[in-house]
Amino acid sequence: MLRSPSLFGPINSGFVPFASGAPVDAPAELDDSDADAAEAEASEVVARAAAAAAPPRIDIAPWMPATSARIRIVEGAVVAAICAYFGWGLLRTLAGF
Repeated sequence: MLRSPSLFGPINSGFVPFASGAPVDAPAELDDSDADAAEAEASEVVARAAAAAAPPRIDIAPWMPATSARIRIVEGAVVAAICAYFGWGLLRTLAGF
């Protein structure tokens, strides 16, 4: 988060700590039957996910336009022209033209 707009005010990070409302030392109250049911449901979901067939993988080459080589040549020429322009200016400055 950003600093508050006030120069002399407190720095607010925006961090909000998790507060469940329960005492920190209180044990989690969960019946054994609830835990068993949750575990059975989880194992059932995992079994269904493992049994599902994965979709077939399709290998497709990445798309590349036919003019990409020409674009790179033009970009290289532009960069070379800019370097030549500034190099010529540096040479003129150093040589005193």
